[in-house]
Amino acid sequence: MTWRDGVHLTGTPIWCDARRRRDVCFVSSADRVGRTGHGQLIASPLTLALLGTSGGGHLGVPLHRRFTLGTVRLELISSGRGPGGAALYVDITGKAVLYAGAIRTNAAAAAGVEAAEVRACEAVVVAAPYGKPEHAFPPLAKTIERTLEWTVGELAAGRRPVLLVDTPLDGLEVAMCLAGAGVALAGARPIREAAQRAGALAVDAIALASSRAARDAELRGAAHTGEARADNPRALQVAAPGKEPRALVWLARDRAQLAKVVANHPHAIATLSAERDGDLHFPWAGAAGRDELLAWIESTNAREVYVTGACADDIATTLGSRAKVIGPPHQMTLFEALP
Repeated sequence: MTWRDGVHLTGTPIWCDARRRRDVCFVSSADRVGRTGHGQLIASPLTLALLGTSGGGHLGVPLHRRFTLGTVRLELISSGRGPGGAALYVDITGKAVLYAGAIRTNAAAAAGVEAAEVRACEAVVVAAPYGKPEHAFPPLAKTIERTLEWTVGELAAGRRPVLLVDTPLDGLEVAMCLAGAGVALAGARPIREAAQRAGALAVDAIALASSRAARDAELRGAAHTGEARADNPRALQVAAPGKEPRALVWLARDRAQLAKVVANHPHAIATLSAERDGDLHFPWAGAAGRDELLAWIESTNAREVYVTGACADDIATTLGSRAKVIGPPHQMTLFEALP
């Protein structure tokens, strides 16, 4: 395993969550890479759709469908990191490697997000955005319940509930949970675009399933009755902010634009994130807390553990000699702080 603006699975052409162009790059979730112009992306179909790169020779692979790249055997499994999140399980000439990115076993089932799965492996690479002792998060199902209760209550009181999130992927997850409960939604442009792309993918999937069912019925000599049509939680509507009172899902970094949007309307603001920010906070973490992450790592039985992310040092120190921090070099401290 080597790091150079991304993780390279040594002995293969595959890079993971690379920050600059690579010929082949696995993307664990839609918030892990930008517009870097990779040659071929490997990801879940939803992640590719959210990146706006579902065509062009990229490889959208459903979870648990095994495939090969040359002599390397691969499989995508759920990572729990938001809609479309996946980990990559790789068999490299008999050595099993699991590249996970960020994981979350405490997942948002209401948004169709499965909890992180695990595979036994010799080596595992995992991100640790959270890993300090204070990073202990309550069950996400409880947070979703409290968020929904507050949102519905604010709308009933004539106020617009504003839900601040860290990333468009987090916003999509929140929107899916609220939409599933029948809450009318508006959102910032990046969140609306994510919802549109997820909805378009869902419509395409339903159409494909329906056409296959029709073909199978024709082969059987029976009439197709449309059994494949079903409600899909991913086909959600997130409108632009307007006069109609709706719950507003917004990016925390864009407070200036938010102030313009809600200026003439009664409203209340809540932050949905791992870290507390503001008077009203719901602990909606997009990745695992410390104990959750350590337990998941242990369940892999990996002899080699590579950790990336802001809290990589904390997790690697806890795991001991079998763990190694992998990622950008740390900034050296040239001067001691004054007393």
